[in-house]
Amino acid sequence: MIQSSSSISQDSLDLPSILSTFSADEPEDEPSPTAVKSTKPQRPTECLICGNSANGHHYDVASCNGCKTFFRRMCVSDRSFECKAKGDCFDLTKRKVPLKCRACRHQKCISVGMNPLAMEVDEKAASSSNFKKLVKRAQDLEPDDDCQVTAVVNKMQIVKPVDSIESKMQNITDMLVYLETKVERFRKSAYNPHWNEFSGLEYLLESECRIGFGDRFGPMPGWPLRRDQLGPPRLPKPPSPGKPRDSQHSQNIKQWFFYNLLTTVEYAKTFMFFHRLSSRDKLILTRHVALACTNLHISYSSIRRNLEVIIEPDGSEPMTFNDTHYSASVMSVAPLIRCQIKNIEYLLLKAIVLCNPAVPDLSAKSQEIISLERVKYADALFNYCLRSRSDGPPHFAQLIQIIDVLERQQRMQKDLHLLLVAPKVAKLPKDLVMRVIEDIMDS
Repeated sequence: MIQSSSSISQDSLDLPSILSTFSADEPEDEPSPTAVKSTKPQRPTECLICGNSANGHHYDVASCNGCKTFFRRMCVSDRSFECKAKGDCFDLTKRKVPLKCRACRHQKCISVGMNPLAMEVDEKAASSSNFKKLVKRAQDLEPDDDCQVTAVVNKMQIVKPVDSIESKMQNITDMLVYLETKVERFRKSAYNPHWNEFSGLEYLLESECRIGFGDRFGPMPGWPLRRDQLGPPRLPKPPSPGKPRDSQHSQNIKQWFFYNLLTTVEYAKTFMFFHRLSSRDKLILTRHVALACTNLHISYSSIRRNLEVIIEPDGSEPMTFNDTHYSASVMSVAPLIRCQIKNIEYLLLKAIVLCNPAVPDLSAKSQEIISLERVKYADALFNYCLRSRSDGPPHFAQLIQIIDVLERQQRMQKDLHLLLVAPKVAKLPKDLVMRVIEDIMDS
């Protein structure tokens, strides 16, 4: 049973680790008609740190969400960085696009006047070494060579930390919104690895996080594919004698069931709580929740494009063997349409599905960690429903019921896989078997 309350503890605010330097805000409320038009401030157009589009003034400086959150994270952390180049990686007079250097980015935030003390921080963040140095520097006006902050902070005022439920909720949703943009970019990217690169789910979990590959490889060219390029989806077939087996893999056509599961696993690896689990419990949790999260993801992606069927980013449809198999693949679409799910609700619901402490065979320690995470996201969803829906509590209950649909859907899919797909896979050469799929479906 998911519990929900009107508050979230400071210690439970555990956000996705991939987002440690970025964030994304929801649109601000429109001003009322009675607002004085002549004094309305103009939204800044350019971030003074990185040169990208700014979405407002953050900590006294026109900046984008990414630089705002990066600066905050640096100020309340214990980490420090050194530039490996000449210290001018973010000098936009020398280059149009800044280099990826956290030391120079932090120094640029300071040099343009970002106020590291004009932010809401909890007790834990205020106890970080960097924040303590900032406070001491502002009070004593003495230099500190160990702190990556220039004399700009000497004239800044200390703002008393504020404990705000709304700010914590906003932080959670901001992080999930940004994470989803990275996930979608990864899903639509030109990164299309051969399934043989992954010996199984356990290898995938222990390897590097690939969500950033979406930015590295860029979007897949030529999508959506033309109709004549889209053949019916099917399992890889044994190659003919003398024909290279790599011909089963196309650079611009993805094996979507494999790639969607890969995307979900990479999504899970971005959460900091996930790395507090043992390797065994990571494997157990992922085998159980990956398919449910994938179904929710692709179903929502389809209805967001006003589709009642599953259509992949390249325009193809998922592989199905018969009507029962097809019905199982689209089972979660109708409930999402009925409850008119919003984007924030979908993001929080997916995080709740990921954090399932009831998975059999999890250790007691991992169950406790996962349970706290689920309560955190359930609280955020409940509060969001209260604030954005006239029927908040009933709508929250309707959203939570979708989890049961996702559980039944994945159970049916795994049973059908065992009945229809596994016998065919057993006849394939080992290098044509997608081990990640088999590890997830055989659970």
